Amino acid sequence: MRLVVGLLLGLSGSLMIAASAQRWAAPCPWGEPTSTPQCELRQDHRYDFLLPSDPWQPLGGAAQLAGWSLLVLAVAYLVLPWTLLRGGAGRLATAAGIVLAAATTDVGAATLRSGLAGSPVDPVSGIAAVWIWALVAPAFLILLALPSALPDGTLDTRRPRGLARAALVPLALATPIVAAFTYAVGSYDARPWWEAYNGALTATAGLCLLAAAAASHARWTHAPARTPATWAGRCSSWWLPSGSKDLVCPEDPR
Repeated sequence: MRLVVGLLLGLSGSLMIAASAQRWAAPCPWGEPTSTPQCELRQDHRYDFLLPSDPWQPLGGAAQLAGWSLLVLAVAYLVLPWTLLRGGAGRLATAAGIVLAAATTDVGAATLRSGLAGSPVDPVSGIAAVWIWALVAPAFLILLALPSALPDGTLDTRRPRGLARAALVPLALATPIVAAFTYAVGSYDARPWWEAYNGALTATAGLCLLAAAAASHARWTHAPARTPATWAGRCSSWWLPSGSKDLVCPEDPR
C-alpha cells in the first residue's frame, strides 16, 4: 500500500510542478531575477490557476494539470490512513480521510473544468469544499501523526514510524493553509514558482513512502524464518482455533 500511495503522491507532485512551469517558465526562468517587468506582471492573481476566479487569464494547460494533480492527491488522501496506521485505520481517521478526499476531488474537478472551459468554474459544494480542503488537511495529518488514547487508557501505538512518519512533514507543508501564509506569498501577488514548491513537497512525501516500502520489503525478505515456538512468548494472549498448525499475531512479519 505504501508503494501505491508513494507513487500517487509522486504523480500528484509532478503534475503540479508541470502546471507551475506553464505559468512561470517563460517570464520568470528558474534561478533568474524575478524583478523584471514581465515576471512581475505574471505574479498577478489573475494568472492563478488553482481554483481561478474572475478576472482570470488561462495559461496553456496549467489549470488542467493542477486539476489532475488534486484529483490524484484526493485518492492518496483516501487511503493514507490504511497506509500509515499499523493494524488498520480508526473511525475518526477514516472519516477525516473521506471528507478531505471528497473536498479535494471537488476542488480538483472545478480546477480541471475551469481549464477546459477557459473560464472559472466553482466547486459543486461551493465555498464549503474550499474551506474543508484548506483546513481539514493539516488537522487530518496531525491526527495521523499523534498518538491517541484507547478506551482502556493506554496509548494507541499504531502510529507511523520512521520514513512513513517523515512523509507527513512535507505533506503538511504542502497544504493550502500553510502555502497561503508562507511560500505562496510574493512581493507583488503570488511568489514565482510557488506551485512548484508545493508539488516538490508532495513528491518528497511520496519518496518517503517509497523508501519506507523498500525498507519494509528488505526487512521482510531478509527476516529469518519464524516458527510457532519462537512467537509463543510474544503472542501468548492470542489463541488459535482448534486444529490450527500455525501461530500468527500482529507482530509476525509474514
